[in-house]
Amino acid sequence: MTKIPLIFLLLLSIPAIGFAQSGWQLARTDDGIMIYTRRIPSVKFKEVKVDFEMDATMDQLVNILQDIPKHNTWSYGTKRTYVISKKGKDTIIYYSEITLPWPLSNRDAVIQISFAKDTVNNLLHIRAKSIPGVIPKYPDLVRIPNSLATWEVSQMPGKKLKIEYILSADPGGDLPGWLVNMGATVGPNNSFRKLREQIAKMNHRKNS
Repeated sequence: MTKIPLIFLLLLSIPAIGFAQSGWQLARTDDGIMIYTRRIPSVKFKEVKVDFEMDATMDQLVNILQDIPKHNTWSYGTKRTYVISKKGKDTIIYYSEITLPWPLSNRDAVIQISFAKDTVNNLLHIRAKSIPGVIPKYPDLVRIPNSLATWEVSQMPGKKLKIEYILSADPGGDLPGWLVNMGATVGPNNSFRKLREQIAKMNHRKNS
């Protein structure tokens, strides 16, 4: 079975208010990572929502996400990433190339990721959106035309984070919707398991 990575990972939409009202359907659960999908009218690619917890602080999560060159150590399918520019300490514009299996062409995108802390309610809001026109397209790659990802992060007792992540993306080119939708849960599941591992390594080094 061909597996299509999704960045299509660092990258999306409005948090669901409730399962019944939002149309989210549970598609996969693995080690506490709950992955939902839903269809949007007139859009052939499903949106993905992930709910999970991990042992970490907000600062640790921000540090990992802002370490752009190392995204390939945890973000599924990511081949290379580099910083293009920064807008203060809370907004980064970066380039990302995503590997797809042969004979499909790799995808790439320019992403603007921003971080906003709500210190009153102890929340962290992260938004990562593809933006056009920053760098020219490469002839051997397909530029992702649209992607949006949001993270809603709550700090819980015991240095534990509760995270809701929502992704919607159009991978571009002529990929059929059924093929992308078939692998929609693979990328998030692999990415967030790897993200947990990265945090665990940080904690181990800190305590050793």
